[in-house]
Amino acid sequence: MLEGLLLPALVRSPCLIAFSGGRDSSAVLALATDLARRQGLDDPVPLTFRYAQHPRTWEAEWQEMMVSHLGLDNWEIVDMEAEFDVLGPMARDVLLRYGLFWPPNSHTTVPMLQAAGRGSLVTGNGGDEVFTSLVRVKKMTPLQVFRSFPPQRAVMGLLVNALPLPLRLRAQYRRGLRFPWLRRAARREVLRLFVENSAQRDDHEQHYLERLESSRYLELSEGIAQALAADAGVALVEPFLEPGFFHALLSEAPAAGFPSRNAALEFFFADMLPSAMARRTSKAVFTESFWGSDSRDFAQRWDGEGLDSSLVDPEALRNHWLRPRPDLRSATALQAAWLGSRNSNELHT
Repeated sequence: MLEGLLLPALVRSPCLIAFSGGRDSSAVLALATDLARRQGLDDPVPLTFRYAQHPRTWEAEWQEMMVSHLGLDNWEIVDMEAEFDVLGPMARDVLLRYGLFWPPNSHTTVPMLQAAGRGSLVTGNGGDEVFTSLVRVKKMTPLQVFRSFPPQRAVMGLLVNALPLPLRLRAQYRRGLRFPWLRRAARREVLRLFVENSAQRDDHEQHYLERLESSRYLELSEGIAQALAADAGVALVEPFLEPGFFHALLSEAPAAGFPSRNAALEFFFADMLPSAMARRTSKAVFTESFWGSDSRDFAQRWDGEGLDSSLVDPEALRNHWLRPRPDLRSATALQAAWLGSRNSNELHT
């Protein structure tokens, strides 16, 4: 299935592969390279962005391992600074052309498309969602819980696990879904929606990938990506987000699922990846590269315009944007506030 998705991109040369050095982009690069050579086509070209100012993004050793393993001669490496700021010139240009988009870092596709010329671009986007969804969830026994956690936390965990599913999910999500910039009623609604979605997943009526196929999540992320690609005249292929791939994956994966994400990746790509790559547990973090001086300057002078104050607390939101590591989930509000403020200023001039 993946080969059928990749072949048209390889035929349309140059074919660039967005390559961070992570497991998903490495798997796509390996498969595309193998397919190109079997078909007598030019090797795909890995395209890598590096961020010297953000150590948590550094993956040079993994990148070099993979490129050497595949024996690739061409490799485009671009040094980035603050270009991917969620309110920098690149993001503002996309906002003005298309309006508010999601995910809020979708503008990072623009320089990749520019590098591809009139050729094609392939990404490994969606790998986290797809391969993690194939992992079976095992409940720990009480003995395992007490061996794994301090006594007080273990007792609390057992009490939570004994609750009915909706209450158990609510207790679990309450810790992770803080969203301090939302008003109390809005936070409750977000929590309710997360619980409702997770309860559907745990009912096993439909696999997550089957729900993803018709989800707003996929519609929005693919919509802006394909719009950018069409404007650039580039063929964009994101094989891990193709509904056809979802069905093929489900038909080949064990019914009981995989014990881990790495096990799922090894099952499908072990013969193409170095063993260390297939089994790695580390992961680069890129979110810090999306916050720069432009987004922070706007946050500093923002007067609360452009957002519904019945849903968000402007002061709490501004303080969050000015933190050293803001939650990327607050970036959509930043972009919406910028658009709203801009529209308001135009009305008054």
